[in-house]
Amino acid sequence: MSNSNLHFQFIDQAAAQRYTQVGAWSDHILYDYLAAHADAHPDREAIVDPPNTQTLFNLDAERLTWQELRVRVEVIAHELLAQGIGHGDVVIVQLGNSWIAVACLFAITKLGAVVSPLSLQSRVAELDHALDALEPTAYIGGTFFRGFNHANYFRQSFPNFAGEIIEVEDLINASAQERGHKETLQGNPVSADDIATICWTSGTEGKPKAVPRTHNNWRASALGVSDGFGMGDKPERIMLPFPLINTAAIGGVTMPWLNNGGTLVLHHPFDIDIFCRQVVDERVSATLASPPVLQAMLSSDIIRQAGKALNLKAVGCGSAAPSIPLLQHYEEQLGISIINMFGANEGTLLCSDRTLIPDAERRSSHFPRVGYAHVTWPNRAANWLQSKLIDPVTGEEIDGDDSAGVLAVKGPSIFPGYYYRGQFNRSCFTADGFYITGDLFQIAKDDEGPRLLKVIGRQKELVIRGGYNISPLEVDLALADLPGAREFATAGISDPVYGERLCLYVVNEPGAKISLQDVQTHLSRQGLAKTKWPERLVSVTELPRNALNKVVRSRLKDAALADDVCDDG
Repeated sequence: MSNSNLHFQFIDQAAAQRYTQVGAWSDHILYDYLAAHADAHPDREAIVDPPNTQTLFNLDAERLTWQELRVRVEVIAHELLAQGIGHGDVVIVQLGNSWIAVACLFAITKLGAVVSPLSLQSRVAELDHALDALEPTAYIGGTFFRGFNHANYFRQSFPNFAGEIIEVEDLINASAQERGHKETLQGNPVSADDIATICWTSGTEGKPKAVPRTHNNWRASALGVSDGFGMGDKPERIMLPFPLINTAAIGGVTMPWLNNGGTLVLHHPFDIDIFCRQVVDERVSATLASPPVLQAMLSSDIIRQAGKALNLKAVGCGSAAPSIPLLQHYEEQLGISIINMFGANEGTLLCSDRTLIPDAERRSSHFPRVGYAHVTWPNRAANWLQSKLIDPVTGEEIDGDDSAGVLAVKGPSIFPGYYYRGQFNRSCFTADGFYITGDLFQIAKDDEGPRLLKVIGRQKELVIRGGYNISPLEVDLALADLPGAREFATAGISDPVYGERLCLYVVNEPGAKISLQDVQTHLSRQGLAKTKWPERLVSVTELPRNALNKVVRSRLKDAALADDVCDDG
């Protein structure tokens, strides 16, 4: 079985050569890095299962060394090869966070096949969409997750599926009974420019799109995030708190771990008490966390009791920007670096850390202007990426700092185009090869010139009130310290006069009731222009989120109808 269309030959050979020269790309596939660590330090702990693995998956929680992980990967690759899976084939993987999910990533890509991970929450609609887009050769799923049999569900839902349906327990049993197999795949070499994974956009703007990334794309991300975390040659203990299905989990944690050669501590599903206990007991040195999790950690008795024994040194924050007081508390009181990350499955990677932007207030909303010719950044990815801002109306490049433009990026981490049935759709790229992200930024100055980018929001999320553009993200940032709010988000609502108005959807803290006047008073103190203030407030019990825990602004109106507690001021 083979699909030659899944070998993506980089269209700009001069750029490919440059990426290799600077170290962003190499001729190694993902498995090669694992094997190198197994050779260099075979007995070092490589991976740790979640402590609740038995309850969740009916599997024993394991701790594997690098050598043990390599042997199991080799066995699994041999088993998959025996079932006809080979170069260019796509394998849908629907697994929770455990060593076997990580091993499948390496085993499948070792064969030159492609991993397309789906969340455990995915059902017929999502699976059918993936089958249509990918035409996969095989599906791998578990038979027990909180009592749910994913493999059997897939089998019953798609009785005409012609590929292999593999129960992950069979792979686990095989890895426990056999020794390693070092198949060479002679005549079928795997290239670092082959597609390794096909992840999915979050679907906040329609059906999810398939996002392929090569082995080299992931290498570039690994080095950029590693620099953001401040990782060196010393082995770190990095925790993965998100499902292994997207760039946050793969690029934000798994690839930096693979680059560093330390220990990957797995967590699943998110539970704040288990998370905090793992941070302490596993001596985690780096992880990812959203602002609400960062806030919850400060209230955790587990974290407080650990005190100075806490090994945590760096936390990446990517789902939303941390508030300035929260960021300052972690760095000044606890000595823990907070890295503001802006990334996407397509390979956009902006990291704002203390070495790049020392000022906490600015760092909460600003990033390096990647590729800016007049500065060399400490983070390698900030030098490898090129960027420009495009006027959303005229399509012209923006050079000044007085207007917002759509960010377009080009570099070694950027994907080759959206994938559908063997074809790469590059309609989202400019003629000169820049990926148009759909994210709005402004060029901003610091003491050394116009070398920063200020995030404004998503182009499609803009609220247009009587011809005036309002960024919900900008308002969200200004509301970061709103008293009495557990969480909130702003979005547009229809208006017969102005077309749209801005509405705030808020989940109140227990016992609190925020009024629209409270919100407007807070924003007045923040100095936000009155034209950007919410004109309606809706109290809800929860915010609508997708499988990746992102707030889906387009569904906020449904949340309002469900709760229907409004304050029009």
